[in-house]
Amino acid sequence: MPRFLALGYVTWDRLAGGQALGGAASYAAQAAHKLGWEAAVLTSAGPDFDPLRDLPGVRVFRSLSASSTRFLNLYEDDGARRQVLSARADALDLAVLPDSWRDPDVLLLAPVAAEVGAQVAPAFGAAVVGATAQGWLREFAPDGTASARSWRDPAGELAGVHAVFLSEHDLPPGQAPSALLRFVPMVLLTRGWAGLTLLTRDASYDVPSLPREEVDPTGAGDVFAAGFLVRYFETGDPLEAAAFGACTASCAVEGVGASALGDRAEVERRLVLRESLIEDGEWEE
Repeated sequence: MPRFLALGYVTWDRLAGGQALGGAASYAAQAAHKLGWEAAVLTSAGPDFDPLRDLPGVRVFRSLSASSTRFLNLYEDDGARRQVLSARADALDLAVLPDSWRDPDVLLLAPVAAEVGAQVAPAFGAAVVGATAQGWLREFAPDGTASARSWRDPAGELAGVHAVFLSEHDLPPGQAPSALLRFVPMVLLTRGWAGLTLLTRDASYDVPSLPREEVDPTGAGDVFAAGFLVRYFETGDPLEAAAFGACTASCAVEGVGASALGDRAEVERRLVLRESLIEDGEWEE
C-alpha cells in the first residue's frame, strides 16, 4: 500500500454549532486514507486531541503540546475566509517520526501558521512532494486575526517540492502565482467552483471543477492537494491528477469537516460525470 505523510498542525476550528477537527495536514491525510492509501500525520497538539478518536485510520506522530492550535473561521459572500488564531501548539518535532516513515511515497508540507520550516523536504526520501502555501502566506495580529503577507523564504521552504497549492485568496495583492515557478515545477491555483489553473514552466492550463451543493468549504483545498498528489504519483500526469483532485475536493464540501470525503469509487464516478458535462459543452477545459 502506498504511503502518504502530511506535516503540520492539526487544529480545532470553532463553528456555529461547536467545533471540528481541522488543519491542512489532517484534511489531506484523511483524504489520502479514504482513497486507499496508508496515511500519517506528523503534528504537535495538546491533550484535547485524541488520535484514535479524532483521526481514525490515520497514523499520528505527535509531540505533546500544552495546547492545540485553534481557529475561528468566518466566510465572506465571495468565499474568502477570515480566520482568527486563538491558540497555537508548540513547534513540530521531526524526531518523533520513526525511520520507517522517512521515505513516504508522497510527502505534503501543510503548515497553517508557518510551523514547517526551511529545508524540510530534502530530509525525506519521498518520491513526490507537495506543499500547501497558505500557512507561509499569512501573519497574525495580536488579537489573532490573520492577514496576507509576502512569502519570506520560498526558496528555503519550497526546497525539494514538486507542486505548490494555493487559492486565489492566499496571495497578497500584486503577487503573481507564476513567480513561484522559480522554486517549483508546478503551481496549482484554485478558485473554488470557478475551477483551477495548473501552471508549469512550459504552459498554463485551466481545469474545471465539479460544482456541488456546498455545506462547508473548509479544507477543500487541502483535500484537492491530497487527491492531486495521490493521482500524480500513480500516473505522472498533472492534468489527470488535477481533474482527480477537483473531484476529490467536490466530495469534501458536501459535509462539515471531513465527514463527506469520498472513496476511490465515488471520486471515479464524479470523474465520469465531470467528463460528460465537459463533453456536453457546459464547461470548456
